[in-house]
Amino acid sequence: MPNKSEVGKRLKFLRKSEQMTLAELASRSDVSVSTISKIENGALSPTLDVILKLCDGLKVKIGDLVNGEEGDSPRESLPNSRMSTAMKGEGALISTTNYDYLYLCPEVKNKFIVPILAKVKSRDIKTFGELFRHGGEEFLYVLKGQVEVHSEFYEPVTLGEGDGVYLDSSMAHGYLSTGDGDAEILCICTEPQVQTI
Repeated sequence: MPNKSEVGKRLKFLRKSEQMTLAELASRSDVSVSTISKIENGALSPTLDVILKLCDGLKVKIGDLVNGEEGDSPRESLPNSRMSTAMKGEGALISTTNYDYLYLCPEVKNKFIVPILAKVKSRDIKTFGELFRHGGEEFLYVLKGQVEVHSEFYEPVTLGEGDGVYLDSSMAHGYLSTGDGDAEILCICTEPQVQTI
């Protein structure tokens, strides 16, 4: 399972393959130079919001950043047919203060949706920090526990096991666990549209 240092190495490889400085990527992605440097050096785990901003700045898909070998081309063409299994516990794990993200089927390149199994750890909106926003849309489905969905334009909504919500990811949003222990969710995100040069 890739850890934060492997994501950092991949980020550095993709940035250098585009002959881009830290400052150039920071400008293109709206992520600070110090944050990018910490991620590349394995000192910081990026949130989904930061990962998507970096993907936008690099003009790559999320799978190219969270999984792949340094020799892989980030812009491979789509095959005619493909399939990938998501076996229990397998994927690319990124752990943050608010969530543990397990990106499922990360080896599939250029996918249109990003399936994520996540553990919701944060329990208080005051300590959660700034709500996230990124391109695309997402569907959240509660597998275990209880989740409170906070968003920029709507009142908080509480979801129990078997409940879900569909939202525009460009609207600031965040999830809290409000039941006993950490909640478990399945998130299906669409990739933001990437402009290719």
